[in-house]
Amino acid sequence: MTPDFYQEYLTGQKIQKQMFYVCNPNKFIACEYLVELHEARGDKIIVFSDQLFALEWLAKSLKRPFIHGATSQLERMNILAYFQKYDTINTIFLSKIGDTSIDLPAANVII
Repeated sequence: MTPDFYQEYLTGQKIQKQMFYVCNPNKFIACEYLVELHEARGDKIIVFSDQLFALEWLAKSLKRPFIHGATSQLERMNILAYFQKYDTINTIFLSKIGDTSIDLPAANVII
């Protein structure tokens, strides 16, 4: 964590501390770097997070699709099909719903 961010973390309540470590800007910077690095190599990437807020924020910031509990079945199927078959989508962001029976053999990088 950056020094200022860490100072705020130390003085926060339990709920605030959770948001601080989930939303640590250095995590976002590292994730963005890894996504760009692997996309440049032509890799298929899944970014996984249990923290829906962080997942959605980062996916929207990087303009990549994300799948979570509220995503309709049709939209899920479309995103997964494009991820599997085409180079137009090389990165998807996936919440903990990905723990259950999603078969993505095209993916070769998980963040």
